Amino acid sequence: MSKTSWGNLMYSCDDISSKAKNLSDINREADIANDWLRCCALPLWSGIGFDRDKQSFHEQLDFSLSPLASQRRVMVQARQIVVFSAAYLNGDCHAGKELALCAVESMLQNYEDCEGRGGFVFSIDPRTGQLDDRRDLYAHAFVLFSLAWVLRLENRQSFKDAIERTLSFLELHLSDSVRGGYWDSMPRLDNKRSQNPHMHLLEAFIALYETTGERRFLDLSRQLRDLAVTKFLNLETGSLCEYFTDDWTVYPSLDKGIVEPGHLFEWSWLLSRFWSLSGEDQSLPIRSMMMRALKSGFSNDEGRIIDQIDEQGRSLLKTSRSWPHTEALKALTSISIIKPSVQNQLVANILQRLKNNYCPDDLKGGWYDQLNEDDVSVRPNIPASTLYHIYFGITAVKQFVDKGLTYEFTPGDVQ
Repeated sequence: MSKTSWGNLMYSCDDISSKAKNLSDINREADIANDWLRCCALPLWSGIGFDRDKQSFHEQLDFSLSPLASQRRVMVQARQIVVFSAAYLNGDCHAGKELALCAVESMLQNYEDCEGRGGFVFSIDPRTGQLDDRRDLYAHAFVLFSLAWVLRLENRQSFKDAIERTLSFLELHLSDSVRGGYWDSMPRLDNKRSQNPHMHLLEAFIALYETTGERRFLDLSRQLRDLAVTKFLNLETGSLCEYFTDDWTVYPSLDKGIVEPGHLFEWSWLLSRFWSLSGEDQSLPIRSMMMRALKSGFSNDEGRIIDQIDEQGRSLLKTSRSWPHTEALKALTSISIIKPSVQNQLVANILQRLKNNYCPDDLKGGWYDQLNEDDVSVRPNIPASTLYHIYFGITAVKQFVDKGLTYEFTPGDVQ
């Protein structure tokens, strides 16, 4: 970390650094990113990115913006359905409703196994029709998330029925009634358990509660919140580990866990949503995770977030993916945790980095998914799955600016 890391700024900076002052302010960065989103990214992925013959989204494009042949995961279909549902409802994409409704019908028809084992298959090869028929918790979380969003477009009974079938499948086949939570997949691929699919299942339950108002979804959200703060998170250090053994012991061993700064921000934002809906104070876990992310998650003062740290906050993987930056934007525009002037400039820096380094104009609505320590792309394609992160990250900043840079939560400022 540099001598002027964001961790130090939290405690000692009274003014924005001279270097940060030279950056465009948050309003300008929000306008630039939002224009790119509406004029480049959404048109690309609703046009070239959608296979109208198969009525499904392409999994990835190459850097010339041509679709690449590959397996199509149900998770990607669901994420794109969410994006275009939200884009229509937010007035960002007029064609989003038609596209989302078309894609969700295709997803239910082609990926759900209503007459066999139940649940949704993992992926389909569009060329051969060959299935990867494992049942994956992460994928089912996004299926539920997408169904919550399309219900906001049209209140169809078929969507409600699909939600009930999916919930029943999770309870019957993936739920762990002894130790809590869910198994990652059926059949299991290894001897690890992951926090990540539980995080997205919480996101789905929150969305279902927001859509339907049904108390059971808030209760399900609370169960996952409790699992997170008792098993995934060390409140004292702010480290939320990624992998566990069957009994929720940190994998590979205590004090040797992997922590992802992007997920610290993402969990913080989700707990703020749960706090808002339930009225149950989440300030302790939010503050703990946000402090760890701000102290240990950045490699410089320009908003570069690294991919992995250890439980003590030391760097493990210094590559830098795009999505942690979008999750930081969501958290930092809803939760006040450091001096507002510093936090606002940090948001502007992260957004500028996202736009300039990951989503440059020459990709015309595409992006680089992951960069090395020198900020050179290390992935040879543009994954469709990233649009979900980018859309909601940029939208969060736009909404923050429109509200006059006001935060919803202040879980104990550091002065």
